[in-house]
Amino acid sequence: MLAGILPDPLDAQEVHQAPGVVIASEGDSINITCSTRGHLEGILMKRIWPQDSNVIYFEDGQEPTVDKTFSGRIVFSGSQKNLTITMRFLQLADTGAYTCEAVRRVRVRGLFTMVVVREKLSQETYRSQEPLQTSVFLPAAIAVGFFLTGLILGLLCSMLRKTQINKLCASGNKDSPCVVYEDMSYSNRKTPCAPNQYH
Repeated sequence: MLAGILPDPLDAQEVHQAPGVVIASEGDSINITCSTRGHLEGILMKRIWPQDSNVIYFEDGQEPTVDKTFSGRIVFSGSQKNLTITMRFLQLADTGAYTCEAVRRVRVRGLFTMVVVREKLSQETYRSQEPLQTSVFLPAAIAVGFFLTGLILGLLCSMLRKTQINKLCASGNKDSPCVVYEDMSYSNRKTPCAPNQYH
């Protein structure tokens, strides 16, 4: 008699639910785990956003009840005290907030799992994006290549010319100043770093 009057301490116990947030693409599968302790009749999972609706009801030893929206797309593993619910072949319409309830004399609801289902890009979409990326990055790569090549050639020519001038000045009279004249006139020769003709 006292058992019927006094509240069951398990009534105040929370239902543990994981994960808190899950992001997936169309066609993927996700797992939501609901766990609790003590006596309970079963586990009810509901979608509380964007609309309130029952998704599944699971009770040990009984045939699970699955809403027609998820028919053929729900798989269970474990027991009602530690139940993993696998949602397969996700659709964009499955996006929402899902919560588990421990069904007993006083129902206890857990927190919720926010499920976000993203649109899955087709192979045609990937192919259509590939030429666009190539057309943007190829000219930039060519420009950087030309810049680096010119910079390296310039440094090499500068170092070679400096070496030639040092040799020329070292071979002359140390008492007289070393003066170097450079021919700045146009030349058809293709040698980029020709020795200095005037000294």
